[in-house]
Parts: sequence; structure tokens; C-alpha cells
Amino acid sequence: MTIARHFVTVGTRQVHYRRAGNGAPVVLLHASPSSSWALTTFVERFGQDYAAIALDTPGYGLSDPLAVESPEIGDYAEALAETLDALGIEQCALFGSHTGATVAIEFARRYPARVSVALFDGYPAWPDHERANMLREYLPPWQPVWTGLHLVEFFLRYREMSIYWPWYDRRKATRAAAGGRNLEMTHRITLAGFIASSGYAKGYAAVFRYPEIEAVQGLSVPTCFAGRAEDSLIEALKLLGTLPAGCWQETLPADDAGAAQRYAEIIAAHPPTGIAPPPPETVPVAGRITRRFVSWHGGEILVRECGHGEGAPLVLLPHVPGSSETCEPLMRALAGSRRVVALDPPGSGDSDMAAVLSVDEQADAIGQALTALGLDTVDLYGHNGGASIAAAVATADENRIRRLILDAPLAVPLDVRNALAPHYARPIEIETDGGHLLKLWHTLRNEQLYWPWYNEGLEGVRFVEPDTDPTRMTVRLIGILKQHRNYQGTYAALFSDDLSNRLRGLACPTLVCAAENDPFARYCNFAADVIPGATRAVAPSAPVDRAVLIREFLDA
Repeated sequence: MTIARHFVTVGTRQVHYRRAGNGAPVVLLHASPSSSWALTTFVERFGQDYAAIALDTPGYGLSDPLAVESPEIGDYAEALAETLDALGIEQCALFGSHTGATVAIEFARRYPARVSVALFDGYPAWPDHERANMLREYLPPWQPVWTGLHLVEFFLRYREMSIYWPWYDRRKATRAAAGGRNLEMTHRITLAGFIASSGYAKGYAAVFRYPEIEAVQGLSVPTCFAGRAEDSLIEALKLLGTLPAGCWQETLPADDAGAAQRYAEIIAAHPPTGIAPPPPETVPVAGRITRRFVSWHGGEILVRECGHGEGAPLVLLPHVPGSSETCEPLMRALAGSRRVVALDPPGSGDSDMAAVLSVDEQADAIGQALTALGLDTVDLYGHNGGASIAAAVATADENRIRRLILDAPLAVPLDVRNALAPHYARPIEIETDGGHLLKLWHTLRNEQLYWPWYNEGLEGVRFVEPDTDPTRMTVRLIGILKQHRNYQGTYAALFSDDLSNRLRGLACPTLVCAAENDPFARYCNFAADVIPGATRAVAPSAPVDRAVLIREFLDA
């Protein structure tokens, strides 16, 4: 079963969703702070018979947040109605998991004609005093810090949820009757919390303020309140009392596959009317960065776009492993005079590819993406590992690239590459205490402080103005963790590529630049020396100032 990813424009915000299958629509809402990824098993099962559409809740996953400082569940329900309108869906079967069930019940109360059946896979319900406790204790503030301890604290909070419920109340009476949480799942949910960042608490707080028990009596559509073994919310079903006509409780298998099969049977007994239209084209949002996916033979590539003007389109490739989200400040600074496009290369950020590709394979994928975007002639920018891919694109398709910018390329002498390769990128293996997060954090931090980052001796000290803002570092760390299994292999592919030899074949005007604090800035002259007629410059760190340098080169 192929699950495709899409964005739909809803007013001034974008909603990300996963979709599989065709036919009558089944709409799925995930638990916070996760994303539609957590509903993969259900999307695959429902997609066999229906158009299964799993949405990222506003502010979670890749969906934009609501423009409300303290949104209530009613705001999320109205946002769902707007999203279904944008998708052309009049009626659906509605599935909600945990906090997603709270949004689903309010939507069903407000728009009963739009719901053929509601399925609640765990329903949050607490007495008033417990909801007050949750609001007070459950949501400590998100604050990135220099030490990186914010990462471990968040990871351990989710690990604690398999030990105590709620996690902050550590007594015998609250000990969870469940085994240890799957580490991969803990990692994915923790990462989702990092992505939501300071907006993480908004959706949760709205749930804790919502009167879930009283809301049940306002239902007028068939509704299944389901509990599953080892689910922290199974006890909540006892608080609901007598359910309205057409509503019932069930105990379902603990595994997703078994539960999905039963839910499919319930949907078959209450099928929605109508057929879900094909996914609409992504509509750009004026004045902001718009995201969409384009296809290549290995899956989907995430694209960020903004700007317009007379200048040739500029395509940005971020440092890999990583995400083009790190390019967004530079995109905004450049958008006044041209179309600016940034891509997550395959196996990085939010683009597909579970395996590590060679630099030439990456370049081929980027070429396919540019063709899918209708970009026949572009200017191309690449940073660090992205510069390796950019150079490969430029040498493979000379007619497509007008001008090339290589920002701190990894064109290092062979003896240095051989020395770095075994040590520079250690495998990221998830640890029960969250230690893997601190290790990666200190790798990124040390890149600014030492060369190489793992040499903390006096001879390794870098006397530069470091770029160690915790918020920016967290964004970069998130981009790596989205494809953490590719981290070591991607660096291995980059260091095994003879970039300096590739640079000798460049035929387009090329700028080689780097900020002083970039760990690979020391090799800029080595790269520029082998490129025929290369321009070289020191790049300012501030995106606005860097944009001036880039525009001057592109417009020369």
C-alpha cells in the first residue's frame, strides 16, 4: 500500500497529510504531539477500501499552527471543517486517537451530518480536579539551552509515560501496568515534540481545558469508544456513564493491526457517502514559504518555495545530513528579487529514502526534482554536503546550471578525508537514557568550538565567533534525527567522493564562500584553486548580509 504525502492550503496556513487508497473518505486524527506518521498502520488498512486521509493537527508534524495564542478544542474542530472543505470532503468516517479523539468529538457534535461514524482509539477524560492537575503539571515549558539538557528531559518524559500515568505522579497507585516503551516509538514521539517546540503545549492544554465527560452527551452520530490493553486512557472509559443512543464501548486488541481490522468492520457498517476527490494542487501562500512534495523514482522530495521576480530561480541544497528548514532565513532574505526553492535531498529531512545514496545518485534525484518543478535553467547553491551534490548536478547537466555557489564545500585533501572518515559521524543509536541526543548535540556544538569537533585538545581550539544559538542548533538536530539511520552513511558517502576532482570539471561561473565559523571554511581556498575562474569570498553569517553577497554574484 503506497502512502503519499501532500499539503493542502487552508486560508493562510498549510496542512500536511498522508493519503492512501480511493473511494469514500476516512479521516484520521493523531494523538499529540505526534503526527500522521503514527497512524500508518490504520492508513494502510483503511486505504484498502477507502480514501484514508491522516492529517497533521495544526502546530504538529508539518502542519502550520493556528493563528490563535491559546486555541481551544472548538478552534481545532473549526480548523478541521475548513480542511475538509479544502479537500472537497462533505462527509467522512472520523477516527481520532487520544487527543485527536477530543477534536473529533467536538467536530462530530458541531457537524453531525459530516460524520457517518466516529471511532475513538482511546478517549481522554478526567474529573475536573485531575484536569486542573494536568494543566499545572503536565506541560513544563520548552526552552532550548546551551547544555542540550532540554532534549534529554523531553525524551525521558515520554519514556516515563510507560512507567507512570500521568508521568509526573510517581506512586504505586499510578504505576503503569505495561512493559517498557518501544525505544523507536519513544524516539519518534520525542522528535515530534521537538518539532512542535514551544507550540507543543497548545494542543494539550486545549484538551485539558475541554469537558470531555460532558461532551459525550452531545453526540448524535454512531460512535465507538474503544480501549486497548496497555493504553493509559483505558480507565477513562469508566467515567463516561451511560452513553447516548448509537454510542458504545469496545475493548480492542493492543496491536495496531488487530485494532485497525475491527475499526474497518465498524466503518463498513456505517459507510460515509460520496467519494474523496483527488488531492488538490498545493496553492502558494503569499508572503511566506510554501511546502509541497515532488516525485522522483525513489519516492518523494520535500520542496520549500518563496519569492518571485525577474532573476533566474535560485535552488538551495542544505548541508546533508540535515533539512532545508535551515535554509529558511536565507530564503526569506533572497525572495525579493527571484523565485527561491530549497530541497531536502533524498534520505535527509522529510524526503524519502531509507538507504544512503552516493553523491551522483543524489544529483540524479535532484535533477529529477528540478524537472518535476519545471526548472530548466537555475542558479544553484549548496552548503557543505549540499555543495557536493550541487557540484555533481552542475557537472552532470551543464546546460541547466547558470551560476553555482559552493558554501564551505567539503573539498578537503585526500589525507584529511581519510583521517576524518572513521570519526566524524558516529552512528546514532537510540539509548534508553536519551544519551544519543546529548552525543549528537555536543557533536554539533563542538563543530563550532574545535577542529575536528572530536579533538578537544589545545591544538583543536577554534578562535571564532561561534554560532551556537540553542534554538538554531535544535532545528539542525531535528533535521538530522528525522533520518538518523542515514547520518553516518551520508557522511561516509560525502568523504568517499573526490569533490576536488569534480570541481575541476565545472564550466559555469562559480562562487566559493564560507562564514568564518563554518568548520569547513579552512578548505575554501583549496576548493577555489581547482575551479577554473572561481570567485572567492568570506560569507557573512547573518542571512540578510549573506543574501547581499549572493545577489551580487548572481546579478554580475
